[in-house]
Amino acid sequence: MDRTNISNAISDNMAGNLGFTLDGFNTATMMYAIIFCATTLVSSSIAKKVGPHRYIPVLMTSWALNYAGFMVVRAFIALTEGGFIPSCLVYLTGWYKSRELGPRLALFWGIQSFANALSGLIAAGIFNLSGVANFYGWQWLFLIDGIATHVVGFVAFFYLPGSPANTTTLIWRQPWFTERERKIAVTRLIRDDLSKKEQSKPVTLADVKLALTDTRLLIHLIIAFTGMMYNTPISGYLPTIIKQAGFNVIEANLLTAPAYIMNLVVSIVGSNIAQRYGGMSFICAFFMVWTTVGLLVMEFLPANVGRWSIYGAVLVTGGTPNFHPIHVAWMSSNLAPIGKRTLALGAVIGMANLCSVPGAFIYQQSDAPRYHRGNWILIGLQVFTAILLVVQHLRYKRTNQRREKVWNALTEQQQKHYAATTTDQGNNRLDYRFDF
Repeated sequence: MDRTNISNAISDNMAGNLGFTLDGFNTATMMYAIIFCATTLVSSSIAKKVGPHRYIPVLMTSWALNYAGFMVVRAFIALTEGGFIPSCLVYLTGWYKSRELGPRLALFWGIQSFANALSGLIAAGIFNLSGVANFYGWQWLFLIDGIATHVVGFVAFFYLPGSPANTTTLIWRQPWFTERERKIAVTRLIRDDLSKKEQSKPVTLADVKLALTDTRLLIHLIIAFTGMMYNTPISGYLPTIIKQAGFNVIEANLLTAPAYIMNLVVSIVGSNIAQRYGGMSFICAFFMVWTTVGLLVMEFLPANVGRWSIYGAVLVTGGTPNFHPIHVAWMSSNLAPIGKRTLALGAVIGMANLCSVPGAFIYQQSDAPRYHRGNWILIGLQVFTAILLVVQHLRYKRTNQRREKVWNALTEQQQKHYAATTTDQGNNRLDYRFDF
């Protein structure tokens, strides 16, 4: 909630209270995205070096600080929030198998949807404190959420274990696992992905070179950039769009909750389907179609339609299930060695937030309240991303078929010689197979 309550604050006239327009809010969003992205590119490597279980609590307790001045606050928050998600991804990949990661990431980002829903409900109540101690309602919102973040971050310092191999913490001096359980937890990860034997290995320049020259990774980064761009205008303006349909500020914030709950439930269901049956690209593409349908409904509603009809269209669009957890897990399962994967996890989160730079200007004040021009831009982005997802799926499938054909043509002796002498690394190896 502390990361996402800005949209609730905007609906409570924060911009007007501070003397700027919604376009000024867009500028702040752009600045935040640039700093956030730059931070993600290095934070995954830092987390790998110092340990994500130590780095995550530091970041949590840092971003809850606030300074006077909206732009200064957003810049500082971007610096500290930018490392949080990449560090969490590095942490989670050290605990779960490749196919298990998707549902866990859906829960991870789904909790954010739940937080958004809860934030709207809490904001509706906190805004009634407006005037108490000469604070606006949105100031009380930031203060209360910030205190909660400090408490959780402080607890995390003492609670988070380092890895399945080392589960002692400052609170729990006895390991969480017995020796047998520890061996099982570690072995199952290595059997699923041999590169995880090097889980504690720091990132090297060779890993950087491998990441920069992998065109498959580039496609994943483009997918994250274009596919997540809709989230900036939709989530940032969701309470405002509902309010402009004819609801008051309290009602508008309360009515955001069902969209976020829908997002949470369908995202988790989709991720579990992907874990069991595969087809990650097609599930992600289906989510793109969902968004497109919602945007088309918003676009073609008559100008004189009632407020509840507008809300229904906004509910479908705002409740779009999040493809990002499935996509990140899919990308992660197809990258090796571990250093390259670590860099990619930071990069994909960076791209998913850098898209906020152009995304912040898709909905313009001159296009309010229905944002017709912005909706068509979002429709184009969703269709383009769906196509890229299918293309990536077909590329992985064709590469596997080609490698299998070449590998099977080798004698057993030639296969052993290749394994012992090849300079190919990670997912560039002839005996590596992609998961699709």
